[in-house]
Amino acid sequence: MRVLKAGLAVAGLGALVTTCGAMRQARGAEPLAPPAIYPAGTWQGKSEAVLRVLNRLDGHVETIHVTAGGSVSYQHLTIGVARCLENAPTLRTDAAAWIDVQDTRTQDPGFHGWMLAAEPSLGIFENPLYDIRVTGCAGDAVAPALPQLEHPPVPPLPGAKSDTGAAAPETQGGALPATGSGSAPGQPAAPATPDQNGADTGPL
Repeated sequence: MRVLKAGLAVAGLGALVTTCGAMRQARGAEPLAPPAIYPAGTWQGKSEAVLRVLNRLDGHVETIHVTAGGSVSYQHLTIGVARCLENAPTLRTDAAAWIDVQDTRTQDPGFHGWMLAAEPSLGIFENPLYDIRVTGCAGDAVAPALPQLEHPPVPPLPGAKSDTGAAAPETQGGALPATGSGSAPGQPAAPATPDQNGADTGPL
């Protein structure tokens, strides 16, 4: 009788271990949806631009906030901001502002164009005394607004049957299927002027 009870206990324990292992395997095989990411070149408008102004003569650095559509005077400079845009939250942190700068002591044309926080070399105010950089945007959200973030569907497991009964295609070596974008996943896109129509133009 004792031998029979011991055998039943061992059999029950084995069945429990097998069930737990199957549950772990099934849980580990559950497919996950890829993260929701905004497309490259998606910008959110902001009501203020944050600028850093350096006086090369005395080394003084001043951080100023300029309202989009307005202008301020700083020492011998008149600084205007037409627009300030920041990258969507799921993209690389960056900000861009259309800046109009004029040194009141000279007749130089000044600077009129986009400045990018992450790539300041693309827009430089050439002045022997002052250096201006965009460090970010602030204030309220304004146009252009971010589009609705679409969440990708959960992909089927390789070899799993779909609703139609056909097996899902497998990818070699676990690689992701080509997207047709022409760039490798995770590779940063080439910098482009942040314009809603995609044209290299000034602020609208």
